[in-house]
Amino acid sequence: MNDLPAVLITGASSGIGAVYAERFAQRGHDLVLVARDQSRLEALAARLHTETGVKIDVLRADLTHPQDLEAVSARLRTDARIGILINNAGAAQSGGFLD
Repeated sequence: MNDLPAVLITGASSGIGAVYAERFAQRGHDLVLVARDQSRLEALAARLHTETGVKIDVLRADLTHPQDLEAVSARLRTDARIGILINNAGAAQSGGFLD
């Protein structure tokens, strides 16, 4: 059994989120990876599990949708293993800053 807290990472399928996932997995933390792209999440999870042996759960969610946001919130409330949250999800918006 792993005594390290599990880490939930939003926006984990690419970029900074994927780097956080790699670093935490290399340090032995189990992961819950959250992002919109299921196939990218699964590919990252498979690679990291093979490389590090940590347990990795994938949770597909678009945090701009209330039901998906609630699913992530529920996971954080109910999964006592999670001790670290990396809230890296972002949404691109076009337009002026004041808009």
